[in-house]
Amino acid sequence: MLWVFWSISILLSALSLAVMCALIARRLFRQRRARADADARQRLFKALIAFSQDRSRETLKSVLLSVPTPIALDAGFEFLSLLRGEEHDGVIAVFVDRGLADHVERQLRKGNAAERIHAVEMLAAFSSGNAAPALLSALDCDRSREVRIAAAISLCDLGALPPLEIVLPKIGIAGQRSRRLIELFRRIPADRIGELKAYAVRSDVPAFVRAAAIDALARMGDFRLADLFVAAMRDDSPEVAAAALRALGRTGHPRASAILAAAMESDDWGVRSEAANAAGRLGLADLVTPLAGLLDDEAWTVRYAAAKAMRAIAPHGEGLLREIASSQTSRSQRTASLILSEGPAS
Repeated sequence: MLWVFWSISILLSALSLAVMCALIARRLFRQRRARADADARQRLFKALIAFSQDRSRETLKSVLLSVPTPIALDAGFEFLSLLRGEEHDGVIAVFVDRGLADHVERQLRKGNAAERIHAVEMLAAFSSGNAAPALLSALDCDRSREVRIAAAISLCDLGALPPLEIVLPKIGIAGQRSRRLIELFRRIPADRIGELKAYAVRSDVPAFVRAAAIDALARMGDFRLADLFVAAMRDDSPEVAAAALRALGRTGHPRASAILAAAMESDDWGVRSEAANAAGRLGLADLVTPLAGLLDDEAWTVRYAAAKAMRAIAPHGEGLLREIASSQTSRSQRTASLILSEGPAS
């Protein structure tokens, strides 16, 4: 009976030794692979730098063929972010000739969600003949909403984005809260401003989508949109109203003081906060008194925004802020002291 226990002990010891050897071999293999990948990246970077000087497509292509495709894509597109103009277009042409665009299209069809997002971003850089059809297919069929949004952004960069009334249903806007949708709207060119205006005022779409459209419109810097923002401030959704206030802080309005003073009395703390921010951005000295009243607001975000706005309205606003900071201890006094302790106004 004893020999059975000895046999089991020897077997377990041998198994442990085998597992340990396998782990050591795996670690050595991974270290060797990491060194090889690092060498390949360095070799490709040197070739790309040399290409920017001698423009030898064959030399760059031979280096691309000698490194693994994933390394060529990752390192190549990292370097591409530093290039512009003819150099950028020349490298892209070599990448396409090397067949990297085909690999990216396969990654878009078969990769996981993160890989597919990376693939649609790379396809926009390739700008090859098959890029737009592949991106449209991803917009139509991909199971991930984030991938569909990324595909729409890449199509926008290529100038091939379909109308928003077609794109947004494909993406799916029910329960939409993705920051990438805001990025998409910001990429919309100025000659398609009418599409954003249409979604900014539609009552049958989620508030987040309307707010994103208003934000994108504000960044276009068109002062003719000020009346649209004022109308949106009266929306029942606090999210839309807050976005409109942020937009008004960028464009201004002849009646901005009265509009913002009314918004500072809103029941929603987000609206009050954005009204204070807009007053500070526009430097409206006649709103210093209402801003001082917000220093005692129940919401910390509102108090902070009001104090920052007062400090931005020099000298009257900052002077009153210093008076409040030197007064008797109160919520307003503590807020004023905190803002003044942050250092010089930016």
